[in-house]
Amino acid sequence: MGAFGKMHQNYSKRDLAAREWKKKGGKVAGYVCNDVPEEMILAAGLFPYRISGNPDSGTETADRYAEVSYEPDVRSMFNMLLTGQYDFLDFLIIPHSRYSVLQMYYHLQNVREIEPSMKLPDFYLLDTLHTKFWQTGQYVRDRMLDLKKKLEEWSGQEITNEKLSRAIATVNKNRALLKKVADLRGEVPSRISGMEALQIIGSSMFMPKEEHNKLLAQFLAEVDRLPARNGMRLFAMGSPLDNLQFYDIAESTGVTIVGEDSCWGNGHAGDPIEASLDPVEAIAEWYHLKVPCSRMDSISRRVENTVQRVLEAGAQGVIFFFLEWDTAPAWEYPDQKKALEDRGIATISFEMQKYRFSDNDREHIKGRLEEFVRSIGKANNG
Repeated sequence: MGAFGKMHQNYSKRDLAAREWKKKGGKVAGYVCNDVPEEMILAAGLFPYRISGNPDSGTETADRYAEVSYEPDVRSMFNMLLTGQYDFLDFLIIPHSRYSVLQMYYHLQNVREIEPSMKLPDFYLLDTLHTKFWQTGQYVRDRMLDLKKKLEEWSGQEITNEKLSRAIATVNKNRALLKKVADLRGEVPSRISGMEALQIIGSSMFMPKEEHNKLLAQFLAEVDRLPARNGMRLFAMGSPLDNLQFYDIAESTGVTIVGEDSCWGNGHAGDPIEASLDPVEAIAEWYHLKVPCSRMDSISRRVENTVQRVLEAGAQGVIFFFLEWDTAPAWEYPDQKKALEDRGIATISFEMQKYRFSDNDREHIKGRLEEFVRSIGKANNG
């Protein structure tokens, strides 16, 4: 099995590496969203594991506790926690990011009180703020220090500056290698499909980082052997996509998704953490100011960033995809759409989409995308 095959395996069987880690006596710290510092979890000697939903897992148990207007990917995560699908987690860190993610923390607290026999990991709220003021930075730093103490308590190990520096170096290397993957997608022609990219990036959240770094280096060394992809180049925006359903449909039409603004895709990695600073201060600064998360930027900054990234990727069109009840990215959509179309870049929007597609959903999405691609082709040839 080659490098991509191993990453594909760990993306498909997301608990594979974590369960192996547990068998060897290690402990697993799950986390939600990309604004929890993996570096601190690594430095504590724990396995950092980002939890995700599963469109095929159902939500019957979660539906007993969560309100109707609740983002379906988070509802799925909540359901998987309640039904034992994450029974290998020893701990879980939940950040104050999206409202639904924060609510999951309180839902879990309620479930623990109502049903104390239900097996749940120890969970912890990482309470961060959503502005970039100096005072906010001080608050975030203090919360990172609190998290450090909690991780030391969980692991029984002191998190020294030396351990933190090593962890920062490991994660920075992963970010640098993933940036090379993003750059390859932006080449014309691209040699990496959007589906391949999601699996390469996503597997970094389910595997030991050093092992993933080795696989990335092997994959990048052999990328010239991959066939060129000459189809229309599209960029994806909107809700985070923690599965392959939508890209599978899109790329079945012959297009290539060359980039996305998603924390499950190119939006995951970001710039490196500054290694010359005190490691705790460096981590706090990065997760306060540089974490690639839309909740930290103004709409105008998000619009500017969108146009820049679409142009850098050489995209000929942009797909906006919104899961039902996921209202946050919709605030930016009108301004993003206008800015892109003012640049001559066509857009299409899929709104209130189900987390699990029916056959009718698939046919409808595919039909609209095929018409979108034809319209761009006619405009370019006209």
